[in-house]
Amino acid sequence: MLTYTPPEHSTPPSASERPWLLLLLVFVWLWPGVFAHDLWAPQEPQLFSVVEQWRAQPDGSVLPTLFGEAHWPAAPLWVWLAALCQSLLSPWLLDAYEATRLAGVLLTVLAFCCVGGAAREWFGRRHGRTAVLVLIGCPGLLMPVHLMSSMPVWLAGAALVFYGLSLARRRAMMASLMLAAGWLVLSLSGSFLFTLLLMALAIGLLCNRHWQFRRYRLVLASALLWAWPQILVWPVLLYSQYPAAFDVWWQHQVWAPFGGFAGIKTGFAAGYYLENLLWFAFPAWPLAMWTASRTRLHDQPWGVLCLAWLGLVGTALTLMPDRFQDWLLLLLPPLCLLGSAKLDALRRGAAAFLNWFGIATFGLLAVFVWVGFAAINYGWPAKLAERAVYFSPYYRTDIDYFPLLAACLLTPLWLWAITRKHIRGRQAVTNWAAGITLVWALLLTLFLPWLDAAKSQRPVVQQLQQTFEPDTVAALQEHRQCVSVATDNRAARIAFAQYGWLKLDAGRSDCHYRLVSRHPRQTEIEAGWREIAAAARPREKRELWSLQQRLP
Repeated sequence: MLTYTPPEHSTPPSASERPWLLLLLVFVWLWPGVFAHDLWAPQEPQLFSVVEQWRAQPDGSVLPTLFGEAHWPAAPLWVWLAALCQSLLSPWLLDAYEATRLAGVLLTVLAFCCVGGAAREWFGRRHGRTAVLVLIGCPGLLMPVHLMSSMPVWLAGAALVFYGLSLARRRAMMASLMLAAGWLVLSLSGSFLFTLLLMALAIGLLCNRHWQFRRYRLVLASALLWAWPQILVWPVLLYSQYPAAFDVWWQHQVWAPFGGFAGIKTGFAAGYYLENLLWFAFPAWPLAMWTASRTRLHDQPWGVLCLAWLGLVGTALTLMPDRFQDWLLLLLPPLCLLGSAKLDALRRGAAAFLNWFGIATFGLLAVFVWVGFAAINYGWPAKLAERAVYFSPYYRTDIDYFPLLAACLLTPLWLWAITRKHIRGRQAVTNWAAGITLVWALLLTLFLPWLDAAKSQRPVVQQLQQTFEPDTVAALQEHRQCVSVATDNRAARIAFAQYGWLKLDAGRSDCHYRLVSRHPRQTEIEAGWREIAAAARPREKRELWSLQQRLP
């Protein structure tokens, strides 16, 4: 007698579930840090200038540049998307800085959809939401997403590949499209390294019995046929438009961060990445370990994929010549999938501990942020106010009541959310995600003006410009006098272009004034010049800007 047992993932969610709460939490998580602040060093000034200068180039340019030179850290796809956001949204809806940051938000939303879709495909619809909750609970995701960074391109590309592989058994056409799209997105980061690594991963899965089915072979062949012609478009256009830049890319950047065909650079960074993974991907990695203890991963197709992914990408991170913690984003899709797989089976004691740890950690941090807000604006507690002035001396009391209202609304909502009884694994992860969202939102609302005064170069530029006498100001504005700056001093050139009226002349040697960078401990001034002002961002220990006047 033939019988049919419906698969586990076809079970509808219980009526008590509220999927809209996840959407609300993700919406609240996405926006703090995107709005209402200047460009923050070290990445934002350069990346924003790359987008500005790309928009000023003739139509069809495929090379991100900064002051006429190729800027390889800027992923071409991110630059194009940021420029599109500026064109569509600035200045009528968002300012240029906010529109540029929106590019990372859009790519991250795509990654959320793909990671959630993969978990839903393998484990059922409720697990898709759980995987997204685990993902937004990872502290390492906050900075690359909300500030200008090319790293969301890598995350979105990896998530697309992951989702495509999850669809291989059921939806062959969609799987091949997602897989090809993921490889294409990764290639438009400017490096082919992880494109080829994840292609090798997909091909290598054929060696495992769980992936040796006919439909997967069809998906893989179709994806390769879709992907390669499109992947080659950008290098071909780069070669046709900028042959010299293509040669540099081919020789030194095609396998970035390992270099290019001129020479492969390697190192050993296992300790660095393992140490940072502890906080970067928490609680994803402990939950993944729980799943590994409860499941024979090598007997599951998703387990084989996650193990192979972690092994291959982890090996690449271990051998990297440079240390940059944001590369750990590439490990999040498999870790979050593993973390959600057996979350409902998490022991009550472990769930209670995770819940308690999250409430205690984020509760204390929220209290500290509120007390810090009182200290920086009202001078109480006095000791904390003194430290606040020490770390951000340019800050002047600035209370915007809309962010304050938002912070006052989010705090009691979080308190209400954590009062639920009968905490299990899913509720503990939800509370953790809500806690990290609360602290990030409080920090980027209540502390935003204070942080902006510490991380922006605007106060430094304004302080140096105030040095000039009115007659000199008029002469500089009428271009009867000039201020020179070294061509390679990109930070100063960007800062004065963004925040000041003073136009710096790069590379000139005949100006009466000049702006130079020097170490704070350096006191000797070149013969023939005298320093009339010097300024730097708070607590800057390596470099300050010195405004000097030529002696008669």
